[in-house]
Amino acid sequence: MNAQPTALKDFKIRLSWQDIDLTKISPLLKICVSEDVKNVGDITSEVCQIKDSGVASLVSREEMVVCGLPLIPLIIEEFNISSLQVENIKIDGEKIPAKNTLAFLHGKQKDILLVERTILNFVQKLSGIATLTNQYSSILDKYDVGLLDTRKTTPGHRVLEKYATICGGGYNHRMNLSDRILIKDNHFASNKINSLQGFSNFLKKCVQKSNAEIIEVEIDQIEFLEPAIEAGVDAILLDNFTPQDVEKAVMLNNNRVVLEASGGIDIDTLECFAEAQPHFISTGAPIHQSRWIDIGLDWI
Repeated sequence: MNAQPTALKDFKIRLSWQDIDLTKISPLLKICVSEDVKNVGDITSEVCQIKDSGVASLVSREEMVVCGLPLIPLIIEEFNISSLQVENIKIDGEKIPAKNTLAFLHGKQKDILLVERTILNFVQKLSGIATLTNQYSSILDKYDVGLLDTRKTTPGHRVLEKYATICGGGYNHRMNLSDRILIKDNHFASNKINSLQGFSNFLKKCVQKSNAEIIEVEIDQIEFLEPAIEAGVDAILLDNFTPQDVEKAVMLNNNRVVLEASGGIDIDTLECFAEAQPHFISTGAPIHQSRWIDIGLDWI
């Protein structure tokens, strides 16, 4: 086998919390405040005369991979509450069993109740993505295949959802349309490319114009593999290939470019594709098919 493709390192990208521009999250949190807090505030806590201070814990009700804890102080700040302090017990990316404490909230009970739902909404959703991603990546790790996420994200939540896939053990594919060049079927269709020769000529022109950006091309037939490699692309996306065709593509490629298998791959079919050993398998399923993890807020 040849040495690993040069571009392989460019696909092993993992977003850290420190990489996130928090100013991009603030508008999302402002929406959360506007959803829950009107001019009169929490009328239930007022009627119940909740006045004392206390401590509440976030507790896992099931096994999970934690994600979203660094959001808690940002949520509190956005709600303009100065009385609360957060004590995170676990860290994002940590796998924990049920009945474990994730964090403590110290302060006025009515303020804890004010932010409870928003905190749980984010941590449950992001932990759900991280947990399902971990199930996928644990299978792929056995075959030394990486898991890539996609741009199939909830509008406005992309950076958080892609961060959650990292907490689960995946890698980040493109963050946006200016992050690498990915030529797909609709790009060929828009240019009326309908032959193998036309595909080859068009792709060579794209590589020449790429200004050294990482360039990947999607193919849906094995016959397009060699022309794509010869055109000088860095990576090839094998779209809706069978596991057998992925295995054939891996052998023909012989590690010359990065190979990514994608299209309709879920937890039930994942291992069949992993056995073919492309460099990566990409799927949006851990984001759009994950469920919220059961987390509770309990008074101490």
